[in-house]
Amino acid sequence: MKLIFMLLAAAAIALAGVTGAAGVLSEDLAAALARADEGDFIRIYIKPDSGPDLTILRADASGLPKPDRRALVVAGLKEAAARNHAQILSVLREEEALGGARGIRSLWLSNVIGVHARKSTVLMLQGIPSVNRLELVTSENALIGGNFREQGSLPETSPLMPDTVWNIGLVDAPCAWQEGYTGQGIVVGHFDTGVNYNHVDLADHVWVNLSEIPGNLLDDDTNGYVDDYYGYDFANTDSDPMDDHGHGTHTAGTVAGDGTAGRNTGVAPDAQIMSLKVLDQFGSGAEFDVWEAIQYAVDMGADVLTFSIGWLYYYDPDRATWRTSFDAVEATGICAAVAAGNEGQYWLFPWWYPPPENLRTPGDVPPPWLHPDQTLIGGLSGVVSVGATDSSDVLASFSSIGPVSWDSIAPYLDYAYNPGMGLVDPDVSAPGVEVTSLRYSINNGYVGGPSWSGTSMACPHVAGLMALMLSKNPTLTPAQVDSIIEVTALELGALGKDNEFGSGRIRVCEAIFAVQPGVQEERPGFSPSNVASLSIMPNPFTSQVGVSVFLGAESTSVRSVSFYDTGGRLVSEIELSAVSLEGRSMLTLAWDGRDTFGRPLAGGTYFVRVETEQGVLADKVVLLR
Repeated sequence: MKLIFMLLAAAAIALAGVTGAAGVLSEDLAAALARADEGDFIRIYIKPDSGPDLTILRADASGLPKPDRRALVVAGLKEAAARNHAQILSVLREEEALGGARGIRSLWLSNVIGVHARKSTVLMLQGIPSVNRLELVTSENALIGGNFREQGSLPETSPLMPDTVWNIGLVDAPCAWQEGYTGQGIVVGHFDTGVNYNHVDLADHVWVNLSEIPGNLLDDDTNGYVDDYYGYDFANTDSDPMDDHGHGTHTAGTVAGDGTAGRNTGVAPDAQIMSLKVLDQFGSGAEFDVWEAIQYAVDMGADVLTFSIGWLYYYDPDRATWRTSFDAVEATGICAAVAAGNEGQYWLFPWWYPPPENLRTPGDVPPPWLHPDQTLIGGLSGVVSVGATDSSDVLASFSSIGPVSWDSIAPYLDYAYNPGMGLVDPDVSAPGVEVTSLRYSINNGYVGGPSWSGTSMACPHVAGLMALMLSKNPTLTPAQVDSIIEVTALELGALGKDNEFGSGRIRVCEAIFAVQPGVQEERPGFSPSNVASLSIMPNPFTSQVGVSVFLGAESTSVRSVSFYDTGGRLVSEIELSAVSLEGRSMLTLAWDGRDTFGRPLAGGTYFVRVETEQGVLADKVVLLR
């Protein structure tokens, strides 16, 4: 088998030389190969020519309880990777045995394979039929924010009573705490320079891998990572994700700092922080390492992901693989908040880009829910992009602005711009100017001031809000979380969703009250092949809501769709004549929040009742006026 591949590779090299066969080699990799000696190892990643079909996986998982949906999608992604990566991995394993390859990583979530390979091995890979693209792994500075100096750190002494920093009060996080929602039970995957997990404001709610025995130099849970007790350091390939920069501990503190040392800095003070160190002490990191860390977070049970990092378009990031990764994240039911970038003042610096290239990647990836003002429709994904405001709700001058476009990025080719409106971004805003949070170098210290400004500081507010919402109702989907956050945000800037503030600055209290309490998802004998299910989106809504009935393999019919107020009174009914779903997987009907006489109903909670051939489905819907 290997001989065949070698012959194919030899033919490809003879035809194309180091510049790559039929465009298989990226330009950066071709240049690196030209400079490399024969014995040099080059770090690359490989993009196979086939990937998973998320449409099928989503259809198979629809109607399942959230944990089962996640397990089914993850299993499907792993199965697809085992199939699509097999040929490439077989060759790499042979090369590994001969000393031509090392550090092989197959990422089922992003559908890429990473490896350190000798020059001859890289050239040989061009001839493998299942290889679509060979890319060079590079490291770039991916921090989003200011200088992050610790000069002017706040006093280490604690007041008798904790003090809530201004930004946490502005978004009204204490309102959720008073209602009993503090992020309890929610794991936030934190992608940054690491976390000082010994800081007293985090120490008692840092996520730990209970299946791992720390310090025994063994992979106790056989997940591929040795001693990953607090998470993992993907930037340095070791088991200790301790922060050696300061940025990571600061952003983690805005998610979950609990005020033990005297200052409440966290939106969700009981959320667990899973430390995923993807940037080194200088703030640099590789895209591949972040993709691997995302896969780790999904596999290890994170509920929310937060990224105060991003790649400038100047770096030529692999936008397609980022979007593929967040497509998969959304399909598993995980929410993600990502900083938009700090290039808002692009006109001052020629190396920064004007829209539609002003946001960083992956902050430019589409969200899981499209706002009604986004009239140019394109594909959904899994990123809630976050801009920055100051203490007066003024847009930070540095905050990156949209729109963005995907019309040249295969296979997506959507959200065309000029002509076309592009994708409205960011999605929401949060405080990001002079934010006080945890100091990494002292276990009870804080740091703030002008240096600590950026969409990096804004993003963890949204991640914390996601954790609060999920602590109230863990069954919420990413689309429901996104829609609630956007609909309840404080309107700022141009009317509606715009390319500066997004849908507005987040408001924790309004979002929490819009979340309906969760119910235990237990369905004895549940089978997606014979049970219909109901989905309501967006929920809450302002002008129109979609009521979707999903069906498995068997046929059914919808007999009626009715809306009731909290007093049990029928307020509206959609006329149906036993609409059949036979041969269809979904029926979606729209309701505009009006009663049977066409009069607008008051804002509040209503109940949807759908009678089908298989029984009655019911859910709550919130109308905002």
